[in-house]
Amino acid sequence: MKRILAISDIHGCYDEFKQMLTLVDYDSAVDQLILLGDYVDRGKDSKQVVISIKELVEEQNAIAIKGNHDQMLCDWLDNPEEHRERYFRNGGIETIKSFLQEVKEENANTEHIQWAKQIAEANKEIIDFLKNLPLYYETEDYVFVHAGIDPAQEDWKLSTERDFIWIREPFLHQHHPFKQTFIHGHTPTIMLHDKPDIFYDDKKICIDGACAYGHQLNCLEIKNGEYKQYMVKKIEEV
Repeated sequence: MKRILAISDIHGCYDEFKQMLTLVDYDSAVDQLILLGDYVDRGKDSKQVVISIKELVEEQNAIAIKGNHDQMLCDWLDNPEEHRERYFRNGGIETIKSFLQEVKEENANTEHIQWAKQIAEANKEIIDFLKNLPLYYETEDYVFVHAGIDPAQEDWKLSTERDFIWIREPFLHQHHPFKQTFIHGHTPTIMLHDKPDIFYDDKKICIDGACAYGHQLNCLEIKNGEYKQYMVKKIEEV
């Protein structure tokens, strides 16, 4: 059985992501890499992260699922005026800079529609890749999802798309009745147990180490039913 390596909430932290793949000695021939969404926003290298993940999916059979920030980018590109305020409030300007380089933040109010058009036209394959990411991946023992599921549903697959990529309450603080363990990100673990290490709960494991906030990128290794954590600290920018 392949070793599973799960990483979440890269948020444009490309250098840390590459360090992590080296640290865990990732080899697609013997490992199953599963990425839990939020590849963009806040960090400085969102475009490079998405390019890298697209290559990992297409060339090394990695599995990538969608996060709320990936959806927010797509929403903003489709309708920049309607989604501008929310997207910029959530770190979107850093993603725009990674695609367009010469963007001046002070011009956002007047130029954001043109920015969206330029990014969409020049990066169709990347954007289509993000738009078509699945919302979860399941095995017999695990479900990998960005934010969580609605524990009140009789079948967790009846959770809404918004739940899969946005939910916190009631998923985080209620027991769920399903047999599988849910591996998720979205909520920084430092909010759950006052440290950025992986948080192990009852049939829930949160792995978001809040790298883009200055903490760390986590990787959960699952091998023969046992867990191991790897972490890469946020690289200080000069």
